[in-house]
Amino acid sequence: MPQCVPASAQSVQLLTGGCSARPGPAYCHVVAEPVSADDVRELYREGVRAVGAATAELSPDQWDTPVCGAWSSTLTMRHLVAVAGWYHLWLDRAQNGELSRPFSGADIDARTHAELARHDDLDGDDAVVVFTESATAYLERVRLDWDRPYSYPFGTVTAGLHAGIAATEWHLHAWDLSGPSGERHTPARPDRLMLAAGRAVAAADGGVRGAVTRRVLPLVARRAPWETLLRRSGRI
Repeated sequence: MPQCVPASAQSVQLLTGGCSARPGPAYCHVVAEPVSADDVRELYREGVRAVGAATAELSPDQWDTPVCGAWSSTLTMRHLVAVAGWYHLWLDRAQNGELSRPFSGADIDARTHAELARHDDLDGDDAVVVFTESATAYLERVRLDWDRPYSYPFGTVTAGLHAGIAATEWHLHAWDLSGPSGERHTPARPDRLMLAAGRAVAAADGGVRGAVTRRVLPLVARRAPWETLLRRSGRI
């Protein structure tokens, strides 16, 4: 079975297909309602809660059931612990004025594998507790540094823009973890989630590619945004 696709909103990078960078059809110019900082923070909190709710439904034997590629629920939670830890480290770097990428996006798989090995002492329930505490603390830190320049493996944005990518990470993995229950997680406002993640990706891309992403994003956000994120991340 394949490894789980990391859900760091890389899928949004592909949303520009089908809309030219040149002036074109009217749907390329749909104006979206702005996503506020409060919107992003609530999307983030909702994602953290959704992870907790999904894992609370798991029976003891379901922790070992594959939910994300070959990853079990336990491995998926260890991954989330690692990602939350990355976010803290990247914010530390931002606060120290370090704007180089922490590592290349091409190294995500290798880094993910190493982090899973580093956290192999955590069982599923313990990983949920560690993740919830770490992710919650991170949001409080970001709230105080919302507009600070912040580098991650795919570029430099602001800490607040990156929080939209973080929220998408939590929601997509909540969808993975909710599989055994038979009731898949769906965000309350998937259009807001798509816009929040897409704004960060557009800012990181910059130039023509970023401009195209900003143009097409409102259309995608209005037309099955959650299904699009699931499909682009290889989940459906």
